[in-house]
Amino acid sequence: MDPILKTGLIITLVGLVILIIGYTRRESRSGPLLMWAGVTTMIGVVVYYILRKLGI
Repeated sequence: MDPILKTGLIITLVGLVILIIGYTRRESRSGPLLMWAGVTTMIGVVVYYILRKLGI
């Protein structure tokens, strides 16, 4: 497996775990922040792969 792909999958899984933790804590103040961080992490990986494929 390509090391960049492996790193991207690990970062995506970390973002998913952060999203899950944020969702379970959605009533506290840290919940929405954790959900935001998890979604941003996963979207960031997708944007990185798109830009990498386009050669930008």
